[in-house]
Amino acid sequence: MKKSVLLILTSVLSVHVTAMEPLSDSDLQLVEGQAGADLSLKLVLNQVNAYDSYYVTNNAYKLDSGTGGVCAKLEFCRLALSVNNRYVDAGGAANSVSGNKLWVVFKGIQGTINIQKLGLDGADLVYKDANNTARIKPAIQLSFDATNPIQIRNFGFNALSIEKDDFTSQTNANGTVSENSSGATADKYGYLKKTIYDATTAANSLYDQGNETGFMGLRMNGNLALQGKIMMFSCDSSMNKRC
Repeated sequence: MKKSVLLILTSVLSVHVTAMEPLSDSDLQLVEGQAGADLSLKLVLNQVNAYDSYYVTNNAYKLDSGTGGVCAKLEFCRLALSVNNRYVDAGGAANSVSGNKLWVVFKGIQGTINIQKLGLDGADLVYKDANNTARIKPAIQLSFDATNPIQIRNFGFNALSIEKDDFTSQTNANGTVSENSSGATADKYGYLKKTIYDATTAANSLYDQGNETGFMGLRMNGNLALQGKIMMFSCDSSMNKRC
């Protein structure tokens, strides 16, 4: 009886294995189908988000520097760059080996970029190969619609300044940098210094008072309307002379 059941199960559970075969360009032309997605992407950097409940009592697209905001401590909402071998000595003269390190500091970095619609599709790219023969290549297609522009709101920074560390550093022979920062607190680093214009430093400028020190700022506002598509595909020397 057991042998009979085993025989029946063996006949029922027969397995068929088919090897996978690559599809040629001609085969792909015979395949019909459609796939794609419309994406919306939004970047909110250090600002009050217009779609949060917090917006009810605060202005959207403004630096979120109020109590409890992400930039309540302004010194932590910055972008700082330090170029190799840029120091100044105690007298303020430039030095390429050691001294107080210099920083380019963008203060109050903020902005909102809203990509309302980005089409993502699979598409066929028709091209002529090196032998001038028409070919079809599968491609990823990104498309933009001018009726849904990219929204840019208060994107930029509040102030740009050159700052220096309150301690010295030096460039070693192997290219690494050593800091003589033993015991130094965070505000001794140039990029974390908190300096604000007040009634003394900006007596004749009520606009500057209360803002971070610097010599320029940048804000971008507008709508970027794009119409068209970008196709991405693999490319080799057999496709076209430009590959």
